[in-house]
Amino acid sequence: MAINTSDSGIKPADIKASLRIDVTDDDSMIQQYIANAETYVQNAVNPSADLSAYPQYKFAVSLLTQFWYQNRVTDMTKTPYQVVSMIQQLRGLSN
Repeated sequence: MAINTSDSGIKPADIKASLRIDVTDDDSMIQQYIANAETYVQNAVNPSADLSAYPQYKFAVSLLTQFWYQNRVTDMTKTPYQVVSMIQQLRGLSN
């Protein structure tokens, strides 16, 4: 299992601001989504690369976290196109 070596710096407050969420009820769930999104993007690009310097990494993590939060009651089988696009860019930049 790969260990995420990149920290996006995204906090639940960032996601909540983007989604216009005012309550704190889902903060721990949002934090879990952020951690899982960081690992997802990291493993999709390169498990050992430090992606934290790339703005595409933060953007992909944020988009994926927001997508998962907004669709948490839906069975999701596809990653949003914008996230896939950022992953592809990061693959080229990190090599």
